[in-house]
Amino acid sequence: MKTKNNQPGFSLVELLVAISFMSVIIVLIFGLTAFNSKLGKLNEERTQALLYASEAMEAIKLINWNDLAAGDYYPTIQGNVWNLIAGSDLINGKFTRTIVIDNVYRANSTNGTVYGPIMEMGFFDPDTKKITARLEWTNQVGKLQTEELETYLYRWEANRWVQTNWVGGAGQDNWADETRFYTKDSGIDISVPGITTLLSGFLDWNQATTTGVFDTPGNFDDNDVYELNGLAYLVTENNSDGSEFYILDVNDIYHPFQLSSLNIGSGVTSVVVENQYAYLSTKKDNSELQVVDVSDSHHPFITAAYNLPSNNNAQDIVVNENELYIIQDDDLYSFSIVQPTSPQFLDTIDVDDDAKELFLSENNIYIATEDSDKELQIIDVTNPANLQPIGEYNLPGSLKGTDVYVRGTRAYISTQNNGSGPEFFIFEISDPTDPVFIGSYETGEMIYSFAIVGPYALLGTNFLNEELVVIDVSYPATINKVSGFDLNGHILGMSANCSVIYAATSSNQNEFFIISTEVDDCGYASSGILESSTFDTGHETIAYNWISWTGSEPLNTDIRFQIATSDNQAGPWNFIGPDGSSSTYYTIAAKEFINYTSHLNKRYLRYKLFLSSSADIQVPILEEVTISYSIYP
Repeated sequence: MKTKNNQPGFSLVELLVAISFMSVIIVLIFGLTAFNSKLGKLNEERTQALLYASEAMEAIKLINWNDLAAGDYYPTIQGNVWNLIAGSDLINGKFTRTIVIDNVYRANSTNGTVYGPIMEMGFFDPDTKKITARLEWTNQVGKLQTEELETYLYRWEANRWVQTNWVGGAGQDNWADETRFYTKDSGIDISVPGITTLLSGFLDWNQATTTGVFDTPGNFDDNDVYELNGLAYLVTENNSDGSEFYILDVNDIYHPFQLSSLNIGSGVTSVVVENQYAYLSTKKDNSELQVVDVSDSHHPFITAAYNLPSNNNAQDIVVNENELYIIQDDDLYSFSIVQPTSPQFLDTIDVDDDAKELFLSENNIYIATEDSDKELQIIDVTNPANLQPIGEYNLPGSLKGTDVYVRGTRAYISTQNNGSGPEFFIFEISDPTDPVFIGSYETGEMIYSFAIVGPYALLGTNFLNEELVVIDVSYPATINKVSGFDLNGHILGMSANCSVIYAATSSNQNEFFIISTEVDDCGYASSGILESSTFDTGHETIAYNWISWTGSEPLNTDIRFQIATSDNQAGPWNFIGPDGSSSTYYTIAAKEFINYTSHLNKRYLRYKLFLSSSADIQVPILEEVTISYSIYP
């Protein structure tokens, strides 16, 4: 007989399990619904933020380019026109919106054009801006949220008018010959290709005499001298019993006298002074580069030293405001001297055979080397942390370079004795990648060093009775000797200003010479004005962006510009400055915005250059002027 089991307990458990399961499902459903709701709100906030950022990006494209200065802004509509207001705005009491405008810098700059990859430090690109639209808010869960949109704005329509040479002369109404202009006054000198400066007085080197001497202690060669503001910084070979660095007062060229001296501990081959510091290349094994604080000319002291890789002598040194370049054997080294008391190594490059002398001109280093295949070498130092060879020239025969000098678009190099051939050469370097030979001169002896003053080259030669030879290099194809002088010692280094030469020589007595032409009208004109030819942009709808220039502007000298535009090729020409009046001038070399409204939609353009100097023997030099303009449909 079968017995049937009773099952009510089992059904109760089953019911409890089902109820629990349903409860969990209900809780999950409500939780998921709440999460989806919160997620939806978060996504909605993010979408709103991106819409506000997109609105800012569209607004920025409608702003006048000249109003896009670096800074933080927010967009606002005033009279149906978008404008930028400094700061940030609060949208709906929740979103903080900021438009960040950053300037852009690029790796390279040539002839007024900035190009290459964007980098943190480099050349300012006035035709590119980095734009960031940033939205910040506190989200539903109390966390700070940020969304950004980023882009670059480019002034694609920007064109440039560049002039780098004025040697063609005056009389050109309309721009055709790139070396000519409309007119100039008597104070302007355009005789040297590649530069415009103030006219110097007449110098008669046949009347030159030795006006002053200084005998450095011992029978040691004076290797180099650098004159600045009435002080001569003189360096010598190693003096085991004394100093190798001297500061002389040469304000009275008839009576130079010593202010101070300093023991360097080895021979010094070259000296350059910049911003209260003297930079020395030396023969000292553990400190070939030395920096001397000369802020107190009576008490100079060594403030920094750097040990170059090998134990060979450093030969020459050049500096600008922020960088230093020094040669050791066949290696060129670059250093940052933003902090002169702590030079920072940047880069090095091999220039093959021994390099002898350096000259820094704009973004290039010109090197005289002993390499018989390329006595002249040119290194691009646009980025001092990445030195690049860009040009060279092989002189005829197996020569060895001894010195190099650059002025405007001409480079000059001297060599050792070339027998019956020339020892002095001139090159056109409008394109530094391709130096063009334009003239030479045979001295008949080795040239140790030289300087260029006005139309003259002052050559320190190996002749025993004519150590200084003066030649006229105005016309490189027909160089003529002007005069020669017996100095009782070879000129190993010189610094020349106007009609005065400061010479470091190999003489056993009175190693330091001062030579003057004794000509009263040695000074330069105090001012000069040049007016350009008329430039035709070719369009009626045009805006002018900025003007920039390159050159040198020593203390107490000025380079200034005004701009005139017209609807008519024949003018009239009303020259004005940045505020739209005739009483102001464009003076900023690194791109200054042109007054927008004063020149808008004026097809024809002229610039006027104003040079002036209140310094006795210092003048401003213009090498290049660039004007940017944009054509609109």
